[in-house]
Amino acid sequence: MDPILASLPASLLRLVEDQLSNNEVSSDEELLDHFISDGLTEEQARQALTYRDQYLANIYLDGFTPILKGNEALRFNPYNRQFEPE
Repeated sequence: MDPILASLPASLLRLVEDQLSNNEVSSDEELLDHFISDGLTEEQARQALTYRDQYLANIYLDGFTPILKGNEALRFNPYNRQFEPE
């Protein structure tokens, strides 16, 4: 698990991952402000934003995301319809 985000409660991690995966409209600065207003420190919010491109480009198996599993994350491959390492 990402060491900077490891102290976040599960509910807050779900919110962060949901926003990273689905919020294509907000700018990075808007998302940063949103994360901070939801309880992340500025360092945690900035670290979360480093994952934004990955989360927008891929679908991850629940519980096997880059934030939670790092190099062991499993993303969906639409060609073989399987989850596989990045």
